Amino acid sequence: MHARSTATVLRIDGEVDAANTDLVADVIRRFSRLRAPLVLDLSGLDFLAGSGLRALLDLNEEHRKAQLRCSIVSGAALRRLTRLLPDHGLPIADSVDAALAHIEASTTARRRLVSGPARQHEPQRRAARLRELAS
Repeated sequence: MHARSTATVLRIDGEVDAANTDLVADVIRRFSRLRAPLVLDLSGLDFLAGSGLRALLDLNEEHRKAQLRCSIVSGAALRRLTRLLPDHGLPIADSVDAALAHIEASTTARRRLVSGPARQHEPQRRAARLRELAS
């Protein structure tokens, strides 16, 4: 795991099977509690069980409801399963850099959206202040 200014990157290697799916999901949830954007790098996974995919789907839904930005870097193990389920809805990226760029772009767009209405009122406030000073 390492943190970047845009997001925390959590790399999971090895195998995720029925024996460790709950443990892996719990670790991901701990990082989700930071309420910061998260990139799950699964490109180094050798094996991902169906239970692991189910956990990813559940975690994605939790992140969506909590309005947390998350992206998953896919690898061969995840692609084998998502080919069987093409409408999975997971936020898949081809690389960590692509995932970070996507999160950065969505963060910037959100900031613009939130700050847009405030900026619209600034000229009106300035005009009102100028009228006050002129009086």
